[in-house]
Order: sequence, then structure tokens, then C-alpha cells
Amino acid sequence: MTQALDLVFARVGGRTVLTRRRYRWPLLVGRVFDDELGGVLTVQNAAGTLIPGDVLRQSISVTDGGVVSVRGQGATTISGTDMGTEVFEDTALTVEATGELWYVPAPRILTPHGRYRQELRVRVAPGGRAVVADAVVLHPACSDANFGSYASTVEVRGLEHGLLAVDAQSLDAMPTVNRAPSAFGTIHLIGFGDCPAVVPSDAAYGAWTELPNGAGWAVRMAARDGGALRTFMADVVTTIRRTASAVTG
Repeated sequence: MTQALDLVFARVGGRTVLTRRRYRWPLLVGRVFDDELGGVLTVQNAAGTLIPGDVLRQSISVTDGGVVSVRGQGATTISGTDMGTEVFEDTALTVEATGELWYVPAPRILTPHGRYRQELRVRVAPGGRAVVADAVVLHPACSDANFGSYASTVEVRGLEHGLLAVDAQSLDAMPTVNRAPSAFGTIHLIGFGDCPAVVPSDAAYGAWTELPNGAGWAVRMAARDGGALRTFMADVVTTIRRTASAVTG
């Protein structure tokens, strides 16, 4: 399995910086910028797509009081071919005590015949916090005849890697309900005491649920299209940021 990304962040001299930066094609990594929360890093996919057979292994760690938002440059498409193999992403996120990670990649866009599987493991030590987004949009060209598959598993682990919660979603056929949503997402809040109220939206549905073993919260959402989902997710993340800043302050 190819190690496509290996990043470590830490707070040095009052700023969150990269203390380790390793990456390879198709991913590209630039510099860490500053915002009111901490550091911001954009991970780019040079190809803009993942093709059948791609296997990406990624590791992101936050240590020594670092606070960082890691995001993508835009939605990445999952390409497919009839009888093609799946795309697989294996991601490990680690947040040490006093660290904070906002992992908010754009939704994956599943195209006809695209097959995608993700395993995302999040370990947050007591005192650390993480916000993790997991979302997919079905391309308008997808139909019952050409639909591939989508599967995502998020594991939340605590001290000494003890398993606290598992959140999984999968699709192996097009939704058949009349006017069914075509975009789905979950934002996981780990290490937060309370979950902020879901922002109302006319174009999307949203609800929150408590994760087991005190692991945190999950805000689940479904929307009619990718634009509505991205807007709703951005509103939820903004609300979480404001609540987190107020508590910290």
C-alpha cells in the first residue's frame, strides 16, 4: 500500500507548523497559512480524480498543542469503468492532548461505475479535539444501470488505541425513493463536551446523534445535490468553530 501522505503538525513559536511533510503523487502539499483558529493546510490532488485500482494511504498527526484545519482544494471525482476495481483510501488521524484537528476534505463525487471504499481511523487523546468530515455526492449521470458502490467506515479510538465507536455507511444501488437525496455526509465531533444546534436548511436535512462511550457526536446530513450539501456542511463547521472558540475563550 503506497504511503501517499504523512504529515505531523506542532505548535512552534506560537504558530502551528509542519514538523514532517512527506507526500507523493497524486497528492501535493503547500505551506501552512494562519487563520483565527490556527493553521490551515490545503492538500491538492494533482489529477483531480481517483481511478480504478488507486490505493492511497494517508497519515496526519497533531502534537504539542497544534491547531490545524486540513482541507482539499475541491471535490475529487471517483472515476469508474464497467467491471473496474475499487478505489481505496486508508487514512489515520492522530490528535495528542492539547492538539486540535479539523479534517474537512470536500465530498467525493461518485461517477458512473465508480467504486470507492474508505477506512478512516481517528485517535484522540484526552484533552485533544477533532472534527472529521465524511461525505459523498452521486454524479447526476449515475443510474440504476451504471451505479458502482460506496463504502466508508470511521473508527474512533481513545487512550491506548481503545475502540470507542464505529460509524459506517454504504451504497450499492441508487436511492429509489421519489426525490431522494443524492448527497450524504457526516461530521464527527470528537473530544467536544456538547454538540451545537444543527443549522436549519431548506435544501438539506440534518440531525445529530451521540456516539457511544462518550466518544463525541455525529452530525448527519442529506441533501438534494452537492452544492446544497457543501453549503450545509460549511454552515455546520462554522457553527462548531464559533462554539469551540467561545468555550476556549
